[in-house]
Amino acid sequence: MPINFFRHICTPDDAFITRISPPESLRDFVEGFYLFKTQDLHGRQLFFNDGYPVITLMQHRGSKILINLNGDIINIGNAWVCGGLLKNIYCESSINTEEFFVIRFNPITFFKLFNIRENVFEHKPVFDLVEIITDDFSVFNNDFYSNTSVEHKVEAATGFLSQRICATAFPDLLKDLINHIEQGRSLTVRELSKACGVRLNYKWLERNFKKYIGVSPKDYLLLRRFLNAYRSLDSLSSKTLLQTALEHGYYDDNHLIKDFRSFSGQSPKAFFQNISRT
Repeated sequence: MPINFFRHICTPDDAFITRISPPESLRDFVEGFYLFKTQDLHGRQLFFNDGYPVITLMQHRGSKILINLNGDIINIGNAWVCGGLLKNIYCESSINTEEFFVIRFNPITFFKLFNIRENVFEHKPVFDLVEIITDDFSVFNNDFYSNTSVEHKVEAATGFLSQRICATAFPDLLKDLINHIEQGRSLTVRELSKACGVRLNYKWLERNFKKYIGVSPKDYLLLRRFLNAYRSLDSLSSKTLLQTALEHGYYDDNHLIKDFRSFSGQSPKAFFQNISRT
């Protein structure tokens, strides 16, 4: 998703985003349905993921976007999947649509729901939805775009996902750890291993994060730390770069700059200057 999505998703009563809760039957699988208005998306858009895989459907069935994926320009259709650790990935084309419909999945159950391998995002963090639902894609696509109302889109998505529900078993402690990270705390892996009152060894964390979430605990914490720092910088607060870095668990401002370059390909200063010009 464009990284702006995460700015809006964390802001109560934001005019750019509407959240619709999933039905009870889907709550182990779907965190929420979102209608994301795109008026503030201009120029190249950095794509990012916060650890929760998403399916995004554009407003029009024939819409397409161009994604720069590690130097390769890829044409993505009207419905795409995004997840894992995204670094320096940009949308290179204008987003000629007024809104996105976003399904945000719980990371622990996403892979079971679609019967796909947990490492699917390692080499391809953004790809067409048809690649994982080949047999059902046409039926779902036709149903989803047969009516423009939000209520119909939610109903179509709910019906489609309900057919895929399967029995899942996962450690409750892992869900508690994800919720703990969601509260915005900047943690190290060592701190995470003690976060819920139970001392966990690294091998347990590594094995279960990769099995159920598709990334290592270290990478999951890295992307959450960067996103928290990004939102702080994006809020135009009066804090210095060093203050922001220390607040979010970086050693100093150079550490934050290095991480920012890794995820966006630019320093924080250059990144936000480029945004202000568009």
